[in-house]
Amino acid sequence: MKKPYVLAALALVLIATHLTPARAARDPNHDFRKTRWGMSPAQVKLTENSTPVSESKLPPYDLAISYMGKYEGYDAEIGYLFKDDKLVVGGYAITNKYTDPQQYLKDYEKLKGALTAGYGKPEQDEKIWSNEQHTDKPEEMAKAVLKGELVYQASWQTPATQVYLTLEGGKANTVISVLYYSVELNPRLTDRQIQQELAVPATPEPK
Repeated sequence: MKKPYVLAALALVLIATHLTPARAARDPNHDFRKTRWGMSPAQVKLTENSTPVSESKLPPYDLAISYMGKYEGYDAEIGYLFKDDKLVVGGYAITNKYTDPQQYLKDYEKLKGALTAGYGKPEQDEKIWSNEQHTDKPEEMAKAVLKGELVYQASWQTPATQVYLTLEGGKANTVISVLYYSVELNPRLTDRQIQQELAVPATPEPK
């Protein structure tokens, strides 16, 4: 069975102009959607109004549950990951596809603006190249993303949650994902481990 987008992003790791502007507002009563970190799978299922499209193991997590829904006007896959029967990670993967590769960059920037409005200025805001052939031309950067040569990533932190927005391509699949990690409960919450989950090259350590 084909892995859902959110779960594949974790294992490795649309806002059009006519839509209402995205807010991605921070909810003080919840950590991810209508849930709190540490909730059981049964409790999480009660917060969703549809049937899961996938339930499976995804090491180091004991259980991954996936739904199809919406995020800020996009069609999206919604993922919940559990460790020791506790919710530790949640996320969205945008499933909209485009023939114009620059649209992915435009949507990423709009989502970054929406998350910034909800969480403040990103702690991390990077463009990570897999080679030294850098360019600042939007059309060339968009092509580099599709080829898997360039990854866009921004992150935000609250006392309870770390949020990562990522645009990555390669292997005939381009995904914008928004991933929420429990600071206290996630079993792999270190910068290097998160980068490995998202298939993002780690920043070289100074010599």
